[in-house]
Amino acid sequence: MSESKADGRMKNWLDSFVLYLRTERGLLESSVKTYADDLRNYLSFLADKGIEPDRAGTETIVNYLAWLQGQNLSAATVNRRLTVLRVFYRFTVREGLASRDPTLHLLSPKHQQALPQFLSVSEIIVLLDKMHELSNSAAGKNLPLLIRDYAMVELLYATGIRVGELVSLRVDSINLETSFVRVYGKGGKERLVPIGKAATNALRRYLTESRPILDKGSGNPLLFLSKRGRGLRRETVIRLVKRYTNLLLSRRLSPHKIRHSFATHLLQGGADLRSIQELLGHSRITTTQRYTHLVTPQIRQTYLNAHPRAKKSKVS
Repeated sequence: MSESKADGRMKNWLDSFVLYLRTERGLLESSVKTYADDLRNYLSFLADKGIEPDRAGTETIVNYLAWLQGQNLSAATVNRRLTVLRVFYRFTVREGLASRDPTLHLLSPKHQQALPQFLSVSEIIVLLDKMHELSNSAAGKNLPLLIRDYAMVELLYATGIRVGELVSLRVDSINLETSFVRVYGKGGKERLVPIGKAATNALRRYLTESRPILDKGSGNPLLFLSKRGRGLRRETVIRLVKRYTNLLLSRRLSPHKIRHSFATHLLQGGADLRSIQELLGHSRITTTQRYTHLVTPQIRQTYLNAHPRAKKSKVS
């Protein structure tokens, strides 16, 4: 479709909505102008992406809200524009102009879940660098466990996987040549998640220097093992992460906070919401939506460029 035709289509959407606001909603002219300006902003966003309003899905709406937040608009402004979109799509569905309302399952501000807690980039780097130093300076019977713990936390942050997914990983779940891990999430759903260089190097060291000692020749297929050569329990990993964050950051944080940090830092680095949804294993984009409150205007990059640890220099 040519640019002039696209502009004409967008104008038709806007004119129809304005007519509805004036004749059926009976809004004051000042309110009509505000609604029209907000919708015009949304339609311009869609036009830049080549998306027709009746083809927009929930993901499009969420990405639009993230784009607004990236412009440092106030929460009140973003919420108002979401309200305008709700009114617009209810109108289009009622009039048969669209077959679905992509705002239908979005959470209203007053019903939104508590914002996820997370570590800053500087905090996570301090945590991981100090754990790395500990694993390099230790000796004796504690060394294999420190190498293991460092590899686990690097992997948690590199992938954002859940604790239950971590303890279920097998040795053959990891491919260090391609830097991917195969994860089985809720409902047995499989996904492939990339691993940055820092985590890849930490895992390689664990597999060569630490795991053979912990395995004791038992042939246990699980990736992370206890000092007795058994698979780790979720509670053990949670306790270990809380111990390290308390020791090194003076904050007792669960592994789930590292998962939140992973998602938040990717969004801040410019990763798109759909990719983060896939990496986290969320079944619905609206679950991932809660991270959009932290989007900042930065250059769009791929996963490796967006992730603060992905380009870490090779671990010695």
